[in-house]
Amino acid sequence: MAVNLLDSVKEALAGQVADQLGSAVGLDKQQTASALKTVVPMLLGGMMKKASTPSGASELSKALRDTDTSILDNLGGLLGNSSSNSNLMSIGTKLLPMLFGSSQSNIISVLVKLLGFNEKSIGSLLSLLIPVVMAVVGRQAKSAGGFDVGALTNLLGGQKNFLANAVPSELQGALGLAGDLGSAASRKVEQAASSNPLQWLLPLLAVAALGFLAYNYLFNQKQPDKNPPPKADVVVPGGPKGATPAEPAVVGIPTIPELPGLADIKDKLTTTFEGLTGTLEGIKDVDGAKSALSKIEEAAKAYEGLEVGKLPTPSKAAIGLFLKPFLTKLQQVVDTLYAIPGVKDVIDPVLGPMIQSVSAVGA
Repeated sequence: MAVNLLDSVKEALAGQVADQLGSAVGLDKQQTASALKTVVPMLLGGMMKKASTPSGASELSKALRDTDTSILDNLGGLLGNSSSNSNLMSIGTKLLPMLFGSSQSNIISVLVKLLGFNEKSIGSLLSLLIPVVMAVVGRQAKSAGGFDVGALTNLLGGQKNFLANAVPSELQGALGLAGDLGSAASRKVEQAASSNPLQWLLPLLAVAALGFLAYNYLFNQKQPDKNPPPKADVVVPGGPKGATPAEPAVVGIPTIPELPGLADIKDKLTTTFEGLTGTLEGIKDVDGAKSALSKIEEAAKAYEGLEVGKLPTPSKAAIGLFLKPFLTKLQQVVDTLYAIPGVKDVIDPVLGPMIQSVSAVGA
């Protein structure tokens, strides 16, 4: 059974420890609770993402090996001492670039929007908190078999179910985790299946039945008679006998009934495109484009995996309408990026085909 690192960090920061940490960065009790609820899962998600590649796992393993896990034995005392706080922040300031790389500024911007704190408070909180999270993970990794890259990858990879509902979608995108963390719905199904294989059978049958009814409604409706009988005389208020009411004007786009599962696809598309846009907005030069290329590739694979182009025509039309605002925003960002010398050559081979595919769905 996978160890829940999120719970382990919460235990380390319980009670007065959390209050002392918040006071150290100028937050009250309520602000601290809100911040920890968002930032702790985000840091663990960043570590999970870091460990998802061999080079990243190796770098993280070395950092964990060098982490002083003894700070957990007197965390309250350390956080209550200004000198110790300064030391922890200094350590954290060096760890953040290792963990987030070029995405750090974008992640801080997202946190500012989510939490409503200024960048200075967010930066101080991250710098003070990451050594604590690293210490918890380091202690657990050591007890689970050391800092072997394979063992570390398994430990952090096993956190997906625990982090799926804890990391906001905006941060999943900024971290490059879009598609890595399953949706809340799929996670609940998996948990139900593991506890009782029959628990989820009836809900799935119900969904299948609804899908069948929706399909029949969309595609098997009786076609109107080509030679309808003449209309009976209708008395229209204010008009002569025999006049018929005017047909309602069709305004805008007709409503298209959605097949079951479309809401989940929209959720995944939102996560993918918000994350992709955030990644692109963080690119300032060719080096930034090269650093972001892996995340762009992940977004392209996530979109391709949804197989939007294979959906039934009504659902595909609905998705096309849904994607238009994302595509408009994405195109604006891309136009700006491609004006930077050299950037287009780096990202267009991956991003170009994705944009063409999305445009085809919305056409």
